[in-house]
Amino acid sequence: MSTDFAILAFFSLMLAYLLICEIFTILFRLTGLTEETARFQVISMLTTCGFTTVESELITSSRKRKKLAFITILFGYIFSVTIVSMVINFFTRLNDENSLQIILKAILAVIFIIIIWYILLKVNFVKTRFDKIISKIGIKAIFKNQDNPIMVLGIFKSEVIAEVTITNLPEELLNTKLKNSHIRSFYNLQILTVIKPDDSSNPVTGDTILETHDKIIVFGAIKNIKNLFIKEKLF
Repeated sequence: MSTDFAILAFFSLMLAYLLICEIFTILFRLTGLTEETARFQVISMLTTCGFTTVESELITSSRKRKKLAFITILFGYIFSVTIVSMVINFFTRLNDENSLQIILKAILAVIFIIIIWYILLKVNFVKTRFDKIISKIGIKAIFKNQDNPIMVLGIFKSEVIAEVTITNLPEELLNTKLKNSHIRSFYNLQILTVIKPDDSSNPVTGDTILETHDKIIVFGAIKNIKNLFIKEKLF
């Protein structure tokens, strides 16, 4: 294996590692975790750092999170073994050729990865498109139109603003105008926006009727949002 190929393979794997981290962060967010919590959990699993008791309960409280956790940890072990072997191979190459030249190539590869990572996380258009693609795939693969994925967008003390993708309308909302659904009196929830499949945003009125494949922005306690939109046993 040439030195150039070894460097390319190693840093391609590192880029794949970062992409996997972002993908699983999005998938965990679909189960109702905030972005910060989801990313922390994914990094912990990919690096095989383990969890505290509270964090373990957070993962095991949902069947979908447990399945995602198993897959994430599996990826973590595979990446860890592969990266360690590649690091060893990289440093053994330093004795074969010009060390300075190899280090410069490695630095350039690191800079390239940082640029890609920055674009993915900081450029709003790219991040939005990437999140949408992964979310669409995740909804079909994980939820299979049986539950309504909830993505927490912001936390305000005991309440949240969340985006709910409706794949299976709850009975309380089926062919029912919002003013007749009693979601404010029963669940203390307020629907702020309805986004149609064509990404058009419709004003919310008492006469609004939600449909399958709509996305809604809802405000209220996360527990109440889950009680309305997720019909899932804990174990």
